[in-house]
Amino acid sequence: MDLRRYDLNLLVTLEALLDEGGVTGAARRLNLSQSAVSAALDRLRKVFADPLLVRAGNRMEPTPFARRLQGPIKTALASVSLALALPQKFDPARAKLHVRWGLSDYVGLIMLPELYGVLAREAPGITLEVIPRPADDAITRLVAGEVDLATAVDPPEGRDLFNAPLVEERFVCVMRPGHPLAGGRLTLARLVDFPHVLVTAHGASAGLVDRALAARGSRRRTPVSVPLFATAFALLAANDLLAILPERIASAQAKRFGLVQKKPPLALPGYTLRVVWHLRTAHDAAHRWLRERLFAVAGSPEGHRRRK
Repeated sequence: MDLRRYDLNLLVTLEALLDEGGVTGAARRLNLSQSAVSAALDRLRKVFADPLLVRAGNRMEPTPFARRLQGPIKTALASVSLALALPQKFDPARAKLHVRWGLSDYVGLIMLPELYGVLAREAPGITLEVIPRPADDAITRLVAGEVDLATAVDPPEGRDLFNAPLVEERFVCVMRPGHPLAGGRLTLARLVDFPHVLVTAHGASAGLVDRALAARGSRRRTPVSVPLFATAFALLAANDLLAILPERIASAQAKRFGLVQKKPPLALPGYTLRVVWHLRTAHDAAHRWLRERLFAVAGSPEGHRRRK
């Protein structure tokens, strides 16, 4: 592809046209005359050999090709904007900021204590509000501006979103020391013979376990489902329940709740928990600094790259 054919200003106009659904709204957004935007639309139609916007009654509708362009154009322009952004002067010790993060207690139990220590030492004026949310609602709240950062296992692309890996996880079986399966060899038949507690904090990650079991012709019983890892640990400590949980949090909390871990009797895929943020905070020096501290605390690849 010859990128010399594409005028960046034309792509900015295209983004506005598709977002606003017409020339009038795009002209207002870009602070241009309607004739200038109409001329740009004519040029865009020639470049892409597609009408892009067509009249449907009293409004303009994007063509199927234009709909396919909308996400990639937004992502490309956001990346260019981020690359060209001037560095902001940022002094953590003087910063005053209230940040809202939509996180499960996975991050709260493993990383938040150390992250708070960093804030207390380096940026005492930054306050952090952790907002609990259903796993399937995190991205919706992020796009709506209700939170500034969220975590997800398989975040969507586009929609002005950025993401980076926070941790790689694999699964272990967790139970109390007095559980009938705590001693001896753990087999698949014994694993599915006892009831399980299901943790929904990381959304689709739980489905990885059930699909692996189904591939072996097995199915577990989950009489209780909870949104928090801490609740699952409390249930496991007091009952003959089993759980198949992320190894990192299970190892971190095993001693606190008096639990034991065992290797699963079948191959289970791992998953990547990713941090997701919106374009509106991507350029902000304070938010960027805070994200980098989270990556560093987690020991993520992103954190290692930032420190180099």
